[in-house]
Amino acid sequence: MIISCEVCNKKFEIDEKLIPHEGRTLQCGSCEHKWFFKKKETIILDKTKKKIKKDIPINTKELLDEAENAILNESKNIIKRKPINILGFLIIFIISLTALIILADTFKNSIESLIPGFDIILNNLYESLKDIMLFIKDLLK
Repeated sequence: MIISCEVCNKKFEIDEKLIPHEGRTLQCGSCEHKWFFKKKETIILDKTKKKIKKDIPINTKELLDEAENAILNESKNIIKRKPINILGFLIIFIISLTALIILADTFKNSIESLIPGFDIILNNLYESLKDIMLFIKDLLK
């Protein structure tokens, strides 16, 4: 088996029996660099009736399987969308509307100079909100 150093690219011939299946740390005799080496596994892929030999590191096959599973899980998550939480949406809408009304009321004099009759519109909005509150109270009784 021929192994090359990751740093200086010097090639060494090593007996395959010296490297266990799970790999081991090697040291370059030329530059003294140490690295972990793992054996490669030969996989035969059958594509369109042609057999292709590829050298793929053992952990790469596991990574490919994990990636495939992650893609499948992701596609299942995309298909199964969570239903819209209507109550949460309604609460956010009410809080946003309240903040907008408070902001409009705070700057009503400035807005009145830009939009004549804004004070009347704001008062009508207050009356409409009071009517809605009375309607809700009547529904709850």
